[in-house]
Amino acid sequence: MKKFLTFILTFVLCFSFAAVVYAEDVAEEKTDASNPRVMLTSYKMEGDSLSPDAEKAVEIVIKNFSKTKAVSNIKLSLTEESGDIKVSGTGTKFVEKISANSSYTWKVPLVASKTAATGEHKLNLTVEYEDKYYTPYSASDIISINIKQPVSLEYDALMLPVKVTQGNTETVSPILMNTGKSIIRNCKISFAVDGLETGSALFIGEIQAGTSATGSTNFRVSTEKLGEATGTAVISYEDEFGENYSQTVDLSTIIEEKVEITEEPEEKEKQKYPLWWLFILIGLAAGGGLGFGITAAVHSSKQRKEDEMRL
Repeated sequence: MKKFLTFILTFVLCFSFAAVVYAEDVAEEKTDASNPRVMLTSYKMEGDSLSPDAEKAVEIVIKNFSKTKAVSNIKLSLTEESGDIKVSGTGTKFVEKISANSSYTWKVPLVASKTAATGEHKLNLTVEYEDKYYTPYSASDIISINIKQPVSLEYDALMLPVKVTQGNTETVSPILMNTGKSIIRNCKISFAVDGLETGSALFIGEIQAGTSATGSTNFRVSTEKLGEATGTAVISYEDEFGENYSQTVDLSTIIEEKVEITEEPEEKEKQKYPLWWLFILIGLAAGGGLGFGITAAVHSSKQRKEDEMRL
């Protein structure tokens, strides 16, 4: 009897334990029925942009937002369709596991191609993973990276004449050439030359990469300064990200005294008798008429005498 009671008690205890385990398994199954979400939470890169002259790493933080499920067999991929940004290596990464409610940081070296367009570029991040039941999942996000190309500006004809004259107006027409791969904006030239006055700064505006622009400005030469005059022209402009640049060009010229031109006596006589050539023509005409009249009178007298002799 005692053995029978012991058997019954053991059976009850085992059944109770199995019931508890089963209940826990059912609860776990209900909890694990949700899909584990893996998402991009943040990314950052040293500096504000990427350029062709240096490799920089972007830090990508990926988080498993599931509070109960870990994810495993994770494949990370980073691609850029245009080819303007090159990802070091294959652009993929295998991660064995990311625990529940945990994050993983992926550092990916990047470099911009030499022909990359300046501005914002989109990279595609793809995450492929499994839960503990080997159910496959995938997620994707976008990463934005700025590319900055070198800014280069050259100029021509930005100089003053070798000599200028007091009181005169001189014109300078500089040519600005964008020899870089980035658009130049708000380009202007400010002049400061002792003895030469001009209006406001010469505004050129926007210059596309690989093109040039020409401007023109006038200078009024002072009437109170003589000799060497020096100063500067400051070229200022911005790139596509609003960063400011400037170049300073030295200018110089010689201011000469304005000489008043005096008229020669002969010129004054010409101005006094501006129609002298008309008087000469009239005199010639009158002389010719007088000579013709005398000749005609002599011929007529000779003809009369010959007629009288015949009679």
